[in-house]
Amino acid sequence: MNRLSENFHKRLRMRLIVFLSCALPLLLLPASIATAQLAEENNVDEVKSFDLGETRNVHSCGKLCLAGQFGASDIDEIKAADIRRIISLRTEGEIEWDEKAAIEAADLEFVHIPFRSSDSLTDEVFDEIRKLLKDDAHGTLMHCASANRVGGVWLPYRVLDQGVALDKAIEEAKSIGLRNEGYEKKALDYIRRKQAEKKDEVRRDGETSVRPGINDGFLDPNLKVDDFVKRFEIESREVYSARMQILRACGIKPGYRVADIGAGTGLYTRLFSGSVGDGGWVYAIDISARFIEHINTQSIRENLSNVTGIICMPDSINLPPESIDLAFVCDTYHHFEYPKSTASSIYRALKPGGRFVVIDFERIPGKSREWIVGHVRAGKEVFRNEIESVGFEFIEQAEISGLEENYFLKFRKR
Repeated sequence: MNRLSENFHKRLRMRLIVFLSCALPLLLLPASIATAQLAEENNVDEVKSFDLGETRNVHSCGKLCLAGQFGASDIDEIKAADIRRIISLRTEGEIEWDEKAAIEAADLEFVHIPFRSSDSLTDEVFDEIRKLLKDDAHGTLMHCASANRVGGVWLPYRVLDQGVALDKAIEEAKSIGLRNEGYEKKALDYIRRKQAEKKDEVRRDGETSVRPGINDGFLDPNLKVDDFVKRFEIESREVYSARMQILRACGIKPGYRVADIGAGTGLYTRLFSGSVGDGGWVYAIDISARFIEHINTQSIRENLSNVTGIICMPDSINLPPESIDLAFVCDTYHHFEYPKSTASSIYRALKPGGRFVVIDFERIPGKSREWIVGHVRAGKEVFRNEIESVGFEFIEQAEISGLEENYFLKFRKR
């Protein structure tokens, strides 16, 4: 063992190590350039004045119409304009006729997202409007009383989703009808926060998150670990019922140093602890502080003196170079937000010839369960290519008795 690894292991003995992130990447394009490029790529439509019967203050932008209130007599003209969905921002009691009933009687879709004061203009309202407007398969009319509210909620969509420069989008929103300073302030604050979040998705090597937010639930400081123990450590779960076969297939020897990445409740951490013996070590690595707290508590209770819990970063397992013999990832690779960066950190942490075991769900549309297809972002071939792209050599797909929905892949550090 080299001196770096020896000192590292001593410092880690039965401690909880929390690594803080480094500076965010400096390779981001300036916001004005990035949004201008997005607008050019998307070939966004211009805002134009539009007539729609007696409807007040109407503007069109591609398949979207932005307007004040229309009357029941305007519905036929709305249909003739190939509008198939109405989004109303008006609150109950603002109009005297039953708009929803009239719209649905005309076989049009009615969506109600009511707000009036700037205090009631929440992130949830902006989020829902953006989601609806991105679905532009059919013509949509979004309205309030005068188009004041319409301009306020359309502004973030125009900037964040269509890439129009902020100054131009504000000018357009005001031409549509935005007058309320409170609406404008709420929209600008939302835009700035979302842009900051987008920048945070880009890591040190410029990699963008493949599944933003997929691990948010595990970051909850109030996460109930016992609930996950009941879900993860149960015979109906393949990787639990086949745990001894999986352990044998890993080929762990006494004295090995093993990283259990995405350790969760510590099922395999405990098994590996026995396999490596007193001369080996197990690093239980997870993004969840609550899981690591649980593993440390369990290790003390069961007198597992060769286990260390490590809270990792979204793009790194936070181990030093050439410090482990085996990296193990079970039903977790699909949770890697930054697969290239994370796999690269695993490659660096392995000793030459060290092995990388990946167990994950077979994702085959039309064959796999609907939950797997919706939850797991890609199939085995994609994951294998990602892992090989950072330098790993594929060894084999091992056949494990009891695994039907999961596969077992072995890789080697060249």
